[in-house]
Amino acid sequence: MKLSKITLALCCATGALPVFAQDKAASTLQSVTVSASPIHDHEIFEVPSQINVVQGADKMAAESGSLGQMLESIPGVNSQSAGTQVGKPVIRGMTGNRIKVLSNGQSTDYQAYGTRHLPNVDPFLAERVEVIRGPQSVLYGSEAMGGIVNVIQADLPYGKGMSGELASEYNTNNQEKMFGAKVGAGSEEFAIQAGVSLRSADDFTVPNASKAPGTIAGDSRPLFVGEVPNTNFENRSANIGIGYQQGWGTIELRHTQWLSKQTYVGVEDNGSGLETIGAGQKLQNDETQLKAEIFLDNDWVVKPSYTHIRNAREAAHDLPYETMSEDKGTDHYLDLLVKRDDVKLGLEHPKVGDFEGELGFELSEKDQVLRSGELTPSAKESTRAVYLFEEADYDKWLIQMGARYDWHGISAPLDGNNKQFVDKGIYDASNNSRTFDVFSGSLGSTYRIDSNWSLAANLASGFRAPSIFELYAGGEHGGVQAYQEGNPNLKAETSLNTDLSLRWQAPKTEMVATVYQNWVDNYIYLANQFEADGVTPRTTTSESGATIPVMKAEQTDAVITGFEWSVNHQFNQAWSTDLDLEIIEGRDTGNNQELPLMPANNAHINMHYHAQDFAGLQNQKFTVGVKLVDSKKTAGAYEPFSQFDNAPFGRASTDAYALWNLGYQAKMKLDKQNLYLSAAVNNVFDTAYVDFLNTYKGVTLNTGRNIQLKARLDF
Repeated sequence: MKLSKITLALCCATGALPVFAQDKAASTLQSVTVSASPIHDHEIFEVPSQINVVQGADKMAAESGSLGQMLESIPGVNSQSAGTQVGKPVIRGMTGNRIKVLSNGQSTDYQAYGTRHLPNVDPFLAERVEVIRGPQSVLYGSEAMGGIVNVIQADLPYGKGMSGELASEYNTNNQEKMFGAKVGAGSEEFAIQAGVSLRSADDFTVPNASKAPGTIAGDSRPLFVGEVPNTNFENRSANIGIGYQQGWGTIELRHTQWLSKQTYVGVEDNGSGLETIGAGQKLQNDETQLKAEIFLDNDWVVKPSYTHIRNAREAAHDLPYETMSEDKGTDHYLDLLVKRDDVKLGLEHPKVGDFEGELGFELSEKDQVLRSGELTPSAKESTRAVYLFEEADYDKWLIQMGARYDWHGISAPLDGNNKQFVDKGIYDASNNSRTFDVFSGSLGSTYRIDSNWSLAANLASGFRAPSIFELYAGGEHGGVQAYQEGNPNLKAETSLNTDLSLRWQAPKTEMVATVYQNWVDNYIYLANQFEADGVTPRTTTSESGATIPVMKAEQTDAVITGFEWSVNHQFNQAWSTDLDLEIIEGRDTGNNQELPLMPANNAHINMHYHAQDFAGLQNQKFTVGVKLVDSKKTAGAYEPFSQFDNAPFGRASTDAYALWNLGYQAKMKLDKQNLYLSAAVNNVFDTAYVDFLNTYKGVTLNTGRNIQLKARLDF
């Protein structure tokens, strides 16, 4: 299946639109409001940026332990996965430290340096998730050069009685179970709410396809079929929020704790044959947010906020999380603690001429402490920034623009636990302290051509300072079975992004077509290393005696070009459809080759039947959907996981596939409660396939058929 077949399928599906467009009884699509501006809420089609929101019944149906999987049906968004829990959002080909995951609009930190490090958020505890594609550095700073994912909890329930929600979920593929609860209450002045989520799973299963013996070079068959060992996990999360409001404004305090235990499956060659290992990991993230809005005279608003994060990561190289404590305190055991404090002061001003806006100041202090292990050193990072955002709304134009100046300082001591990195030659006194400063700006506008058509354009610069890990890493990374080296001479990434969108909005139809190009100077990527001959891969011996590849952070200039197209159409009261298509290409212009780990071209087609109420079931929706993904070859031998194209098992380049899914949603009115139901069959035909961004593609397939059952009861 080539791209032409994806396009043909979409054309056939959309060919039905005019046939039904004349139905007088057709229902209308619902407008969606987003927080894409610090001074005003807007509907999605009003703002220049490309935004999608997951909320309500659709959020319930999409919720997963994997944030990337939950969002991958959005045009231009993919998931870099490792099993059923780990899924990092990939937006327009960018992920990790180039995509900023926000918690209630505030910065968070999840040590995002690895291909398999999952964001520490639980979607159940959020009311909605907003995804903004394209650079957002002006408002959100470094790590927002590809876009943002804003995980937003519900507003505190001022003036409302006690209410809440109970939730449950079950998945047949890996016996995954989830239980959750939310509750809240408030008076006119005070409000409180809290929530908890518990999720656990056994090993996931893949289709029983033909299995590789592990002895023939270039055999693309998987090493594991059926149940994949060492892929179980446990996860729990809880939050609480309290608030106080008066005529002068509001002040709110929220705290969230997120805990995860998981194991990554791996295979090592110990010299006498293949050995299966499990690399355990324990994560804990504690996040406290304090923010206020204070209304002054003449429509001025002061917005102070403070966030404190404590993020602890413990990991073992060759023990599952159930027994990894056996290595605690040894060099085999990674124990890394990150503490981070973010302070922001925004000042929203009333209209000055045609413009309203916000100016602000931000500072952040991050302290990373290596308590044991050797992957990345103790280090400190400081940032300072000032920004200005302005917005003007004319009859046919909405204009948003902004400017920002950032300063970053990073330093890694030469002594203590860090001495091992100096002895290895990773860094020295000449480069253990780095500073970066940069200006960025953006200009976006939406032009309303008429009541249905609009045109949106953006020109924005982005930036990203290299992370502590990219600069100074030097050790075995158990989660990816490689020895990773930093590069202390890296420069800051800077980008210039342009995008242009044509939009159609009518009561029954929404359509968006977007083209974009993103030029990135000093693009940082992880690359396999080679010996002096340029052909022989560099390897080293792991602590368990196995041979593992060496990877290093390198830098080049790059350009990412793409096209996104989506349509939502309500034929009539019974039938609706949504379709989307993504075409993307990333080029390493410095070396005239493809960029590594870019997503494959893909499309989604979903047909929905909205059944009439029956036996107390309301708002019923049946869905048949297919995901179409093109084949994808690796960018070259330097790309991580490319070695599996010549290994005796697994694959790095992947074939095209079509994945069919079924879904059902309904609401049942009880005495004083509403019961919301959701059922899905994912991978209906138990298709054996491998996604290009699946970081397990070297050893196994993507998950097989899964029946998912969910229930939510409000009270």
